[in-house]
Amino acid sequence: MRVTQDARWVQFRRLLLGTVVEAITRAQVRVDITTLSIAFDASSRFEVPRLDNYMRFKGVARGQLLAAPDAAAMAQLRSILGQAWPELIKAIDLPIGDRLTPDRNDIQVTHEGSQLTIAFDLEAD
Repeated sequence: MRVTQDARWVQFRRLLLGTVVEAITRAQVRVDITTLSIAFDASSRFEVPRLDNYMRFKGVARGQLLAAPDAAAMAQLRSILGQAWPELIKAIDLPIGDRLTPDRNDIQVTHEGSQLTIAFDLEAD
C-alpha cells in the first residue's frame, strides 16, 4: 500500500472516505463508522496541477457491518459510488488548459460476514 501521509494524499483520502460515508448513508447500509478505513495501492498517482494532469486512486475501503445489507442496498451503494468519480472529476476546475476526464471507474462492493469491502480503481487523465 502507498504511504499517504503527504498533505495532498491526506486530503484525497479524506475526500474519498467522505464519499464512501455519504454513499453508505444514502444506501442505508449499516456500518460502524469508527471502523472505516481506506488504503491506496502503490500504483496510485496524483499529478495535479501540471501540464499533463493525471490521477489514479486504486485501493480499498473497509468497515464492519452492523447488520447484513440486502441485495438492493448493495446495488444502490454500488450505483452511488459509480456516479461519484465522474461527478468529482467534472467539478475539478484546474487553473490550466488541461481537462481531466474519467478514464477508469471500477468499483466492487462486497461483503463477507460482517466485513464490507469497497475495492476501487479510479483514473482520470
